[in-house]
Amino acid sequence: MTRTAWLTGAAICALVATASAGRAQSGDAPPGIAFSIPAQDLGSALTTFADKAGVRLLFPSDLVAGRRTPGLTGTYSRDAGLARLLAGTGLVYRFTSANTVTITAPQAQGATGAGDAWLGMVDVQGEDTQQVVALETSAGTKTETPLIDTPQSISVVTRAEMDQRGVQDFNSAVAYTPGVRAVDYPGGQGMPDIYIRGFRAIDQNANFRDGLRNGFNNYDADIEVYGLQRLDVVKGPASALYGAGTPGGIIDAVTKRPTAAPLHEIEILGGSYDRIQGAFDIGGPATEDGTWLYRLTGLIRDSGTQIDYSPDNRIYIAPAVTWQPNANTSLTLLANYQKTEKGGSEQSIPMANSLFPLGPKISPSLYLGAPGLTSWNVENTSVGYEFKHRFENDWQLVQNARYAHADVDYNSAWGWDWPIAVVDNKYYNVGVQLRPKVADSFLIDTHLSRDFQTGPLTHKILIGIDGGWYNSTETRTNSTNYNSINIFAPNYNFIYTFGRPWSDSESTISQIGVYAQDQVTLNNWLLTLSGRQDWVRNEEANYYSRTILADSGLTDQIATANYSAFTWRAGLGYKLDNGVMPYASYATSFLPVAGTDFRGQSFKPTTGEQYEAGIKYEPQGWRALFTASVFQITQQNVLTTDPVNVGYSVQDGEVRSRGIELEAKANITANLDIIASYTYLDAVVTQANPNEAGISKVGTAPSGVPHNSAALWAYYTFREGALDGLGIGAGLRYVGSSWAVMNESNGGQVAIPGYTLVDASLRYDLGKLNEQLRGATFSLSGTNLFNTEYYTAGFYANSVIYGTRRTIYASLNYRW
Repeated sequence: MTRTAWLTGAAICALVATASAGRAQSGDAPPGIAFSIPAQDLGSALTTFADKAGVRLLFPSDLVAGRRTPGLTGTYSRDAGLARLLAGTGLVYRFTSANTVTITAPQAQGATGAGDAWLGMVDVQGEDTQQVVALETSAGTKTETPLIDTPQSISVVTRAEMDQRGVQDFNSAVAYTPGVRAVDYPGGQGMPDIYIRGFRAIDQNANFRDGLRNGFNNYDADIEVYGLQRLDVVKGPASALYGAGTPGGIIDAVTKRPTAAPLHEIEILGGSYDRIQGAFDIGGPATEDGTWLYRLTGLIRDSGTQIDYSPDNRIYIAPAVTWQPNANTSLTLLANYQKTEKGGSEQSIPMANSLFPLGPKISPSLYLGAPGLTSWNVENTSVGYEFKHRFENDWQLVQNARYAHADVDYNSAWGWDWPIAVVDNKYYNVGVQLRPKVADSFLIDTHLSRDFQTGPLTHKILIGIDGGWYNSTETRTNSTNYNSINIFAPNYNFIYTFGRPWSDSESTISQIGVYAQDQVTLNNWLLTLSGRQDWVRNEEANYYSRTILADSGLTDQIATANYSAFTWRAGLGYKLDNGVMPYASYATSFLPVAGTDFRGQSFKPTTGEQYEAGIKYEPQGWRALFTASVFQITQQNVLTTDPVNVGYSVQDGEVRSRGIELEAKANITANLDIIASYTYLDAVVTQANPNEAGISKVGTAPSGVPHNSAALWAYYTFREGALDGLGIGAGLRYVGSSWAVMNESNGGQVAIPGYTLVDASLRYDLGKLNEQLRGATFSLSGTNLFNTEYYTAGFYANSVIYGTRRTIYASLNYRW
């Protein structure tokens, strides 16, 4: 059936308005338009939108019957505004000319005639993954809110950005994001080790996946970036919505979802360290009426790494299915299997012969482990869902849940001498610890939201409850001997012996939280208020006594700690008509602390508070977002030396972090994308007790936190002429000097020099070369192209970690 026959046979609703005057030429982006369309029937909302935007909308009248829209308030381009207005309706749209748009159901794609470019499921989040610049995310508010309307600094790394830069791991994904530093750890161990605004996030305290905490231990999981749709980086305390966490913020990894538009992709990649990798990503409608959608993403990799005897092998498979019986209801099932094999050696190397040139230099590929014994292998399985339903009274219910299981086979190597030292200037004593582990977790988050008005005020209210449970069992057995490795000519021909386990433990964490939020709009004023109450219980059981002390009649040692905390956030912004929004906010956080003091009392959670002020600018007429923010974060109840009882700690410590962050992401033209960032960070210990030697850490900076960092990335796509189809990108990353602990006992620190790295990428659409190759793309990407040698602070005193050396990957991608 032709498009003309389809339109003629249906009852057509045509909404006509005068096109916006002054547009210079076809293809220019229209200016931002201020909309104020409350939640209502979709048909009437589209009428209002067309009149305001100056567009002509074409759709069958029965298509919108019974459908509702959440409304549209704020300044948007016509494209972004229509996408938001149709969010959740299951409809798709396309611009047939500069001022004409056709709306239909996904299954009607085949009836539109050849040459039509469909945008797929109208989903703001999905739309943003096709752009380097994201303009909306739910991470900061748990509601679909434009980034400019959120009174908090949030950075988004989209799928398009990751593809442009040829990202292959988490560290590369956030490399151009201000306020974030991921520790380079060649050879790899567990989840990424990250600092956000100067605060280190261990045990996945800052790692989230699909809105739920990813896990509770760094060794239980890892991130496969090929399976991601985007990364949302929320800066500053997020406890008011997410519960326990570091004061620096959180990073939410959003996985790929089913799409209404057919998607087929296969990719082969190879490069540095003998990496060979195959991946596929397929999806689309599973039924003709679009009620069922699916997606299947997978990857298999065989690879070495910079470190000898340390693989980076992986199998990843992630099926997803969406059921949407009507415009008001959807259920998405998300499953994931991941098997990872990495090295298990400790890569914190002595400062001598690395940072300090006291003779021959340690090789950046040195393996400080036992080949065939030390390794980090983990299998993860998870299954979860996202359920959405809009009731007739306009309340919307969203529920996310996930169960995960991990089997961890971890044999780690560690430096026998403390602090880390090299015997006779060439021997490093290495011991081995066997630490197998099994972990299970279940997390669920349920919230209701609704838009309504009270007089001149427009509200978006959110109320919710979430809970989490984590259980892990682990034994640890140390080698009874160590072996000396010649760091310049290693010989691994030695044997380790093991006794009985010294630790047989079980950890159980249960958490529940209730929260509420109100986003209030009055003319150009935007006020966000959030509050949350949490209850956390942690049980640590040591079954060591079952085997070692059973004859003494001692029972299992179980330590129980209960925590509760109230956290909140308040933010106020004023949105000018030109797309500028200055804002100010205050937010608090809490984070449980393991252990007890001299009296056997459990430690209280650390608490954090942040003051932040900034300006966001979303220019009219082109897709871009500029953000500038200043902040101060203070963390209290930090552990420090007990001045009375030697060997114990008290919570008299405090750490303060002040800084400035600048970020720009812009589609300068249809051909040019720019990403730029700058961070100034002044993190310092402001309160601490002297240690046994009478030395206090007051005035010292946390290890590994640079004062200055900056990044710039530019990507240009040729769309005509002899270079049509070619994309070229280049970037610079500067990381300033930071501090590392030289001697733990006297508090001595040493400066680690800063460094600058150069990255680049190239992509070519082979279909421009030959029509028979349509859909095929060749890509080449490299990081640290000049093979710059650099170091970061190690995990122990007197140690550093080698930075990642030059890596280059080439790939062939085919989409149809």
